[in-house]
Amino acid sequence: MSALPGQIPTGTAGPASGGPATPPEDRTEVVRMPRDTRVVQPLWRVLLARRQFVVCAAILVVLTIAVALAPVIAPYAPTQQDLMAALQGPSLVHPLGTDDLGRDVLSRMLYGGQATLLGVVQALVVFLVVGVALGLVAGMSRGVADTIITRLAEVLLSVPAFILLLVTLSILPGNMTVAMMALGLLTSPLLIRVVRGTTRTVRGELFVRGARTMGLTEGQITLRHVLPRLAGPIIVQATIFSGTVIISETGLGYLGFGVQLPQPSWGNMVQTASENITRSPWLLVPTGGIIIVTIMSFMLLGDSVRDAVAERWTGSSRAGRRAARRAKPVAGVEKRASTNALLEVQDLTIVVDGPTGSTTLVENVSFRLDRGETLCLVGESGSGKSVTSLAVLGLSRGTRVESGRIVVDGREVTAGDADRMRRLRTELFGYITQDPQPSLDPSMRIGDLLVQLIRLHQGIGRKAARAEALALLERVRIPDPVAVARRYPHQLSGGMAQRVVIAAALSAEPKILVADEPTTALDVTVQAEILALLHELCDQDDSMSMLLVTHDWGVVADIADRVIVLRDGQIVEQQTADGIFAAPAHAHTQAMLSADPARLEIHPVREETETLLAVRDLEIAYAGRDARGRSVTTTAVAGIDLDLHRGRTLGLIGESGSGKSSVGNAIVGLVEPTGGSILLGDEELVGTSRRRRRELSARVQIIFQDPYGSLNPVRTIGATLAEPLVLAHGRSASDAKKTVREALERVGLPAAAADRYPAQFSGGQRQRVAIARAIVLRPEIIVCDEPVSALDLTIQEQVLELLTELQDDLGVAYLFISHDLSVVRSFCDDVAVMYRGSLVETGTAQAVIGSPQHAYTRSLLDAAPVPDPAVQRRRSLEAVRYVA
Repeated sequence: MSALPGQIPTGTAGPASGGPATPPEDRTEVVRMPRDTRVVQPLWRVLLARRQFVVCAAILVVLTIAVALAPVIAPYAPTQQDLMAALQGPSLVHPLGTDDLGRDVLSRMLYGGQATLLGVVQALVVFLVVGVALGLVAGMSRGVADTIITRLAEVLLSVPAFILLLVTLSILPGNMTVAMMALGLLTSPLLIRVVRGTTRTVRGELFVRGARTMGLTEGQITLRHVLPRLAGPIIVQATIFSGTVIISETGLGYLGFGVQLPQPSWGNMVQTASENITRSPWLLVPTGGIIIVTIMSFMLLGDSVRDAVAERWTGSSRAGRRAARRAKPVAGVEKRASTNALLEVQDLTIVVDGPTGSTTLVENVSFRLDRGETLCLVGESGSGKSVTSLAVLGLSRGTRVESGRIVVDGREVTAGDADRMRRLRTELFGYITQDPQPSLDPSMRIGDLLVQLIRLHQGIGRKAARAEALALLERVRIPDPVAVARRYPHQLSGGMAQRVVIAAALSAEPKILVADEPTTALDVTVQAEILALLHELCDQDDSMSMLLVTHDWGVVADIADRVIVLRDGQIVEQQTADGIFAAPAHAHTQAMLSADPARLEIHPVREETETLLAVRDLEIAYAGRDARGRSVTTTAVAGIDLDLHRGRTLGLIGESGSGKSSVGNAIVGLVEPTGGSILLGDEELVGTSRRRRRELSARVQIIFQDPYGSLNPVRTIGATLAEPLVLAHGRSASDAKKTVREALERVGLPAAAADRYPAQFSGGQRQRVAIARAIVLRPEIIVCDEPVSALDLTIQEQVLELLTELQDDLGVAYLFISHDLSVVRSFCDDVAVMYRGSLVETGTAQAVIGSPQHAYTRSLLDAAPVPDPAVQRRRSLEAVRYVA
């Protein structure tokens, strides 16, 4: 079989070659678990590591115990009077003095705290129960319930709570239990709104959608997946409210509506102190002091718990951040160096500080970048390529430079002063990020953002800067720059946003352009356009150099002059681009190149099987609003037909916005079609009940693009995989545990992985976990939505081989959604090409990829990068985007 034009011939078939199946126990290799660089510690340990939490918790515990033991430890009865010792200051007999009737202040404070803290508990219980329950119901519902609860909350917020408390206590004098419960009820709308808003955000998270596809009910999803993610906001609101209750109780006591004298409370003690402020100012100090300390302890305790919960699931370390702040600069800034290179890095070592010490990320890395040169740093995730590029820019994401030198344009800048590094970045560097949208200020129009940057870098007036901004937009080939300058970032496509980021980088007139995976998140046609743009920018300015970070060998072949390969923080190979493709010296480089699916043959034709899923005239539309707030309907899928056969893989390809993911979501029940039919065997899926859809989750599953986002970070892998078996499909806990263990071992992970959290796995291992979750129910169909697009080539190869093995062993059918033609051509039996919601071409992979009939399919193939400089170099300049 001959290779396609623009593809690299090879003598072996891809991972889905359709060869004879081998028993899984003979082929499945258990993947070695990584050393824990991100440890999910017990929450109590994380909390005890925070000094603020320890201090505040100790204060509240001591205070609570003292108040509870007031009858035992108080030196006097709370109402015992000694008129001969009235208004005395602190003494051995009365440690905090006496009030106007000679009553011991310390004793009254201890007894009075009982009423105050009990009121906090009573009000807090009502506040949390009402606020959390109604907030969750409103946040998870989309109709009448949300409207009713929201309006009820607005009505309660409009009621003057304190006045209502005064009325209540006028009717029921001294009944603080009723008053505190009323306070909790009247203030609960504040928590309802917070919980509702956060719930509406969390319910759209990928792990919630994943739980829905596994057959869990909305109630189970709410309690097991949504509620735990609300812990931070709820804790903060609870502690703030606790302080509010203390202040309210104090105010009621001060006005004489709270606990009635002579019985003590902190509120009526403030009243007594204020009445005697001129005669004994000291009396207000212990009373006001205990209130202030208690309120501050509650609030700071809440902040500590919230931050500790967030820190635990991200695996970050406050100890590491403190160590980084204490680290001393390794070398001075602005020290002149003698070199002809524009950038020179010598023996660079970068570490990250963690709870158990420092971990080396980059070790003794040395290279140089000459003027006008394009140098590519290539490596897999965790190789240190992005960390190195950020160190060159003087930026840090929790890392620090331990040793080495970085010399830019003759000036040494390693670990220097932040202000001087900022000036150096302004003078010499432009930075292009991987994901353009987050790097653009969502509150600023594109034109205003560029004008601000141009004035900062070039020191020119506003009018001249605006003209320069339009010139920059035109330079990066944005059509109608005037119109784009008026838009906000969210109104731009991914490719357009990346062009704006490039324009922002050029606003500094940089000598070095640092581009960190600038095309990874883009479709092949947009990627070709961005590569062509980078080509033109380098050609227009011979003095500008580019440091390009990537793991895509097709991009390297297109634009690189020299290549550096990194692995585990060390350089394993440096060569010219031509040399590294022709004769890679290191085994790791050879493995990365051989894993590139563009080097594999088109998937061979296999024997057809029965139709398992039939999609007919499927239509999907989304309701929304235009810029003027008017209701509009956007058609994502416009009447397509697809057939998915048992034991085969159908590749669904197209650009972003083509509708391919909407098709997959409709099949698994995450989107309700507006028309058409989806037949699973003889059963119609469109319009079926929610209950039946949950039952059918055992037959149809999905693997999401983002494995980390699809796994709940606060639940162990075992709990995530077992819960649908137990809760949705009636299996016993012991049987579910056994099934989970078998699924993990089948995807190459040890059974012990069930006890770990998502943060403790690498990206490739998380994708294996996501596959294990998909197969744990033994489905007939798995929708694979870009399952390998975020993975390195070698990990990608392993995952594709795993999917092939599972298909051979289980007979499962895949709907493989992707924009990566090199993966589709080697992995899929059949291919369907989508463009703007419609199918433009279908057939076997051999027919569609080998002999494309539609112009759009041909444009996709022409834009796909090929890891061969002889074929790919400057090929992006010739790619033409298809427009209907």
